[in-house]
Amino acid sequence: MPRKFLVPLDLASETPRELTFAADLAKALDAEVILLHVVDYLPTLLPVEVPGGYPLPQLDIVRGAATTKMQRIAAKAGVPDARTQIETGAAAEQIVAFAKRERVDQIILGSHSHQALARMVLGSVADRVAHTATCPVTIVRDLKH
Repeated sequence: MPRKFLVPLDLASETPRELTFAADLAKALDAEVILLHVVDYLPTLLPVEVPGGYPLPQLDIVRGAATTKMQRIAAKAGVPDARTQIETGAAAEQIVAFAKRERVDQIILGSHSHQALARMVLGSVADRVAHTATCPVTIVRDLKH
């Protein structure tokens, strides 16, 4: 059975280190790469944008744009056949739930938030995934910081 690697992306970078790492590992192990982007979504019935959420028609636009960007990023990283998926909700919880549902062998994600206040208030997505996932988690540091 082929291995599956899940690579959650925040789409802040066109060349995320975690995807480069996953692409190299996937080539060596003949594994499938699945890219996941989680949209923080707050449902609303109002036809206006609210902080942290999108009305439903805008959510479709956000999903389409995110899918296109993930495909472009995957092609640059040398994994043009990577599967892409968009989920909505809290990032860490959606990543862990998707990994369980898809029975991935490993989650490979980046460690991006280095601001002390942001980590104290929000917590680190990477930390929460590492502590709650039921499969191995590899956290790839951003060496720029």
